[in-house]
Amino acid sequence: MTHNSNPGVGRRQVLRGAALLGAATLLPSFSAGTAVAEGPRYDPRQRFLQLLCGGRGILYAVQADGELRWYRHLDVATGGSRWAPDGGRPIGAGFHQFRTVLASADGQIFACGADGTIRWYRYEVSNLATGEGRWVNGAGPVIGTGFDRFPRLFGGWDGVIYGVDVDGGLWRYQYLAGDGGGGGKAWANGGSGVRIGGAGAGFKPYQHLTAGPEGVIFGVLQGGALHWYRHDAAKDRWDHGGTAVEIGGGWGDGVHKQVFSDDTGVVYAVAVDRTPRPGDDDTLMWYRLLNATTVAADGKPNWANGGNGLAVSTGFSVERTGALQGYASAWSVRPGQHLGFSVSTTHDGVTGSVLRLTGVPQPTAVGGPHQVPRALHLLPEAYRERGCGWPETIGLTVPADWASGVYALRLTGPANLRYDVPFVVRPSGPRARCAFLMPTNTYNAYNMWGGHNQYSVGEDGRQRLVTFLRPSTSTEIEPAGRISHTLYSDLLLLRWMDSNGVDYDCYVDADLDADGDWLGGYRALVLGTHPEYWSETMRQRVVDYLDAGGRLIYTGGNGFYERMSFHAGHTAAIHRAKNGDRDILGALGLSESQIIGGILSPAYMDFHPYRVVADHPLLAGTGLRPGDRFGAVAYNGAASGWEVDAVPASGVPGVEVIARGENPAGGADMLFFPKNNGGWVFSASSMSFNGALPYDAAARRILRNVFDLALR
Repeated sequence: MTHNSNPGVGRRQVLRGAALLGAATLLPSFSAGTAVAEGPRYDPRQRFLQLLCGGRGILYAVQADGELRWYRHLDVATGGSRWAPDGGRPIGAGFHQFRTVLASADGQIFACGADGTIRWYRYEVSNLATGEGRWVNGAGPVIGTGFDRFPRLFGGWDGVIYGVDVDGGLWRYQYLAGDGGGGGKAWANGGSGVRIGGAGAGFKPYQHLTAGPEGVIFGVLQGGALHWYRHDAAKDRWDHGGTAVEIGGGWGDGVHKQVFSDDTGVVYAVAVDRTPRPGDDDTLMWYRLLNATTVAADGKPNWANGGNGLAVSTGFSVERTGALQGYASAWSVRPGQHLGFSVSTTHDGVTGSVLRLTGVPQPTAVGGPHQVPRALHLLPEAYRERGCGWPETIGLTVPADWASGVYALRLTGPANLRYDVPFVVRPSGPRARCAFLMPTNTYNAYNMWGGHNQYSVGEDGRQRLVTFLRPSTSTEIEPAGRISHTLYSDLLLLRWMDSNGVDYDCYVDADLDADGDWLGGYRALVLGTHPEYWSETMRQRVVDYLDAGGRLIYTGGNGFYERMSFHAGHTAAIHRAKNGDRDILGALGLSESQIIGGILSPAYMDFHPYRVVADHPLLAGTGLRPGDRFGAVAYNGAASGWEVDAVPASGVPGVEVIARGENPAGGADMLFFPKNNGGWVFSASSMSFNGALPYDAAARRILRNVFDLALR
């Protein structure tokens, strides 16, 4: 039995081209790509968008073409490998239009659109051996709206839906009607959500969040710890005082592609392949917490099989963007040059618009909307190293009058489902007084699309070649309900610069490696949140720039830390030494302290304010005195955090420490470092500093003073 969640969703029409925009002064010219003839419905390497549990061992799988499949794990209690039916049963279509799908143990399915709507379905199973059943009111009535205020939604059990807002607050909603009815009476609390948690960074530090019945929440923390919470809604209180209980380690991105849970304490995870040359990531692992509702009372977790996972199936490859995704042919382009976009989608009716993200008060459309041909492209062998190899779908010729800055191709599908492909327009020559260098090497090193990057498990004993020619998980242009040390955090800095009248040109890492002549044309070079990876050529060009009197404004943390090199015309990055060890610049006699005055501190994943340690001219207008704190609130929790730099114990001659983060293991040393010929470095020394700019007046004024000094 199948059903369409929306009329016409199941059509397999292939669009035969894209309309061309006429030549215009302010708009780009687009060229149509080639639509691919009818072919596979999904890519076996990224077959499913999402997996979720429905109780009694039932597993729902949302396929990349929108088909909803029903499986039942017969050994859900023991971790055996018996399943029914063989290969699953198709029970629905059109589910790829939703940004997430949640389920309850009574067959209710909550389909959440990117437009903020929640549609209700219920699948009644009549035969647990085959999955045969029927849909109750299969039209999918809308039971809620406005949920687009939450970048993340999870849950489903007992009709409970959790939302994480942009500040990390956790909200609880519960759908009580259970019949597809809407309105306030259908929901607990009249449909108004209740904020139940989220101080500081709240729930943003978790890479994965999943829930079970009776208020149980599992969170995979950045860094790999598995945390447990339980919220008693009837008493409006948290077990263990609301403090997370660590119940495991070695989880998260680079280890698992998706983590989800059922109603018996079982946690499933799609494992990343750990072989030296990784294959497909499609093994489904089983873990079971036997005391899932009583961990806090028992004092420790009680895992089946000693906490060791069991492989219970294969073929469950997952990629959340598998129905709508793409990448650009290069990270940066000059006016007048061509930039190609490769798009793979299983949707009809996708449009593409070019947005300008910087230099404007808010993202502004400067091209499009433009029809995007529907075409699914498969991944070739060695795609993680050599690139996806998809054909160009849309071509963009950048108009001569486009200002340097950050742009994005926004792909928009049904129910406002979106995917953004950012890129940089660099100037034809220096136009502003300062240049911003976007740390695209870092974005690529942390891009977990395809399951593997510089940090994924496996590939032991060899260098890692990581392509730039693939979609990305690290370049969100909107808040994602997670802490950020990549593009979104850098956009917070650039938008602050825009609002303060700081004129700048944009470049990316490969631009500095390819040609350093442009750097000498600027009074200051600005570095963002996490400029960790440097080719030796890039690093030396910054050293030469400073020696010649240049100024470096470094607003991040863990910078100039590891060596990499470029491959194949800057289309891929080579990480690690030949034996597979991290290629740390400090071990090569090229410590980051030589440039920025500090080295990486042991502090990790805690967030604290700065405390002023000395009077300094850069504090002018802040009202701060030694001993005062600032930066207590930031996007990542507080301004000194995640990863930070500190002056080494042996000291660095000439460094002037202004403030120090209060992190117990060693906070960020905000410093000023004079160089030769009037050059200098300002270092915020924290990956969380830019996140404080929207919240903290003192942080904004300090940075304003830094720019005034650099550009006068």
